[in-house]
Amino acid sequence: MIKKITIALIATLGSASALAGNIDNTPLPTNSGVNLIAPHQEGSWSFGLQANYFEPNNDFNYAVVTDSVSNSTNTVTQNQTKTAAVGTDYNWGWGADITYHFPGDGRDVTLAFTQLNTSSSDSVDVSNNPAAFLMPTGSVSGFNRFVQSYNESSGEVKTNYDSADLTFGQVIAIGSRITLHPFAGARYAYINYKASAAYTDLELNNNNVLAPDAIASQTLKSKFQGAGPRLGSDAAVNLGAGFSLRTTLGVSLLAGSMDIDNTFDSAFYDGTGALIRSTTNYHDVESNTRVVPEADAKLSAMYDMDFNNGYALGLEVGYQVTNYFDAIQDSVISTVDTSTNYTNFFMQGPFARLQLDVA
Repeated sequence: MIKKITIALIATLGSASALAGNIDNTPLPTNSGVNLIAPHQEGSWSFGLQANYFEPNNDFNYAVVTDSVSNSTNTVTQNQTKTAAVGTDYNWGWGADITYHFPGDGRDVTLAFTQLNTSSSDSVDVSNNPAAFLMPTGSVSGFNRFVQSYNESSGEVKTNYDSADLTFGQVIAIGSRITLHPFAGARYAYINYKASAAYTDLELNNNNVLAPDAIASQTLKSKFQGAGPRLGSDAAVNLGAGFSLRTTLGVSLLAGSMDIDNTFDSAFYDGTGALIRSTTNYHDVESNTRVVPEADAKLSAMYDMDFNNGYALGLEVGYQVTNYFDAIQDSVISTVDTSTNYTNFFMQGPFARLQLDVA
């Protein structure tokens, strides 16, 4: 799919390159009879500020809960298991961009930045239920983390995302209502994913008081940063009276480094609260070079207000999706067993953007 999109956008950019050699506002001949024009423009600036309300779709399965369930006659008891997971929430982020429109035939250059920091948590307490609280299931050589049951647990996921784009574009007018804006340039992206969990097993001690019999914690960190070429196209349909519908489709191919490490700590106590033993397991996946494809799209509506003194103000609202393919690792098990079990970093949500044009 990404390959097909890339080929289509390259073809679009090829059309834009052909426009660059034509006289301002000179229509290009087409078989359909629709004129393609590189419109003449004066030198000007555009400043944009965007508020994002995005959700990264990367849940963290931090425990497995086993409940004892009886049938209607209470004669048969069965174990029912379910996964406890930290579900990511919508969080506020922001973006900013600045564009210079070169005098002449519709060319421009844009510098844009986007940032999103998220934090989500979840907890489960089965102390008052006939249930066992277990670590994520699996068999990991050297990690003694599956023999102990716990009755309290909590998990937390934090994500830090930054991206920066530098792109060059060409405006193409199709008739009087449709405008295309193919662009090409480069993107830098930083994705830092951190998942952590804590486990406690409470038992009656020698004083008949609930106290920790065993505690454990684990932390998984996955970080990618890379840069590479980016291309895509904007499209706008003028509805009149300052209103327009807009869409953007972009793809990038980023080469960079991936760092992954996983830490697991556990401790066990006797009936007096004295420490019996403690263990620390640390697994670090050596930094490796990865190529991460990226695709993004957005659909929006915009209202522009023009002023007589060379200023214009626009308000844009819409919805955006962004996906980095195999850019993070969010599985504790795969961190130890293999260094190649990656997953996508995907985020989506609505946005609102203000744009100020200065001639």
